[in-house]
Amino acid sequence: MGFLNFWREEKENYEEQASQLDLSGNSQALTPRRKRVDGAIVNRRFNGAIKSNGGAGDVYRDSASAETQELFDCDVFDLYKATGGKMNERSTLPQPAQEAYMVNESLTANELERLVGTLGGEDQDEVNDAIVGVVRQQSKNTRRWLPW
Repeated sequence: MGFLNFWREEKENYEEQASQLDLSGNSQALTPRRKRVDGAIVNRRFNGAIKSNGGAGDVYRDSASAETQELFDCDVFDLYKATGGKMNERSTLPQPAQEAYMVNESLTANELERLVGTLGGEDQDEVNDAIVGVVRQQSKNTRRWLPW
């Protein structure tokens, strides 16, 4: 399919449409102002995909823990402590760690968005476990591409 075909079909879902009148009174589309994508934007999308799948409560913490364990072979506390980062501020982590989180959360958000409506369970704990399972598996897949 390729990105350009994807973009033609999906751009309405990603950008607001705006127009203005030219001097003759005809409407013309404006090029949308785009924002630079950073780790915070990627993380919000990742968390939004978790919520869209019915995740609630500790699933966000558990997903971050599973992701960190699979990507870095340590827990969140150890990652921040060993790298001199300030807890809960990813911008204080080394660049390779920030990049790994961004790549993984982008890929995982895609997978979770694809699965909306299919991850279910008898209760909230089962739904959360299914989401964490997807996060863990995607993190394992992402890890294969990382240099460590």
